[in-house]
Amino acid sequence: MLDMRIGQLARAAGFSEKTLRYYDQIGLLRPAGRTAAGYRIYGAAAVERLRFIRSAQNLGLSLSDIKSILEISDGGRAPCRHVLAVVEHNLSKIDAQLRRLRELRRELVGAKARLDEALMGGGIEPGQGCRCLAG
Repeated sequence: MLDMRIGQLARAAGFSEKTLRYYDQIGLLRPAGRTAAGYRIYGAAAVERLRFIRSAQNLGLSLSDIKSILEISDGGRAPCRHVLAVVEHNLSKIDAQLRRLRELRRELVGAKARLDEALMGGGIEPGQGCRCLAG
């Protein structure tokens, strides 16, 4: 498919036209040119670029990260070292989130145990709120 307008590109790549306009606005996607009437036209490379963007998003990369990778590639350089740094950074963030989630789980298990104990022991008084969550 050559010389696709934005609607055709959106259908071919599985994105909405609104998303593609946004990507154009922030510099992730550039039209190959414009028609005489001023419509953006895109070539087959745009579909591949959008597939890369979707794949990178599925790995949790931000649009900012994706843009920097594309800029390196567009500049004629291999972005692999930069991609490695981005992936390592994202892995560090995920590891920190996992630690926070494990701690939250421990706290919730403790709160559940206090609630179970209070409910079984009849220590719940109307109008007192639920003090079991206070720790």
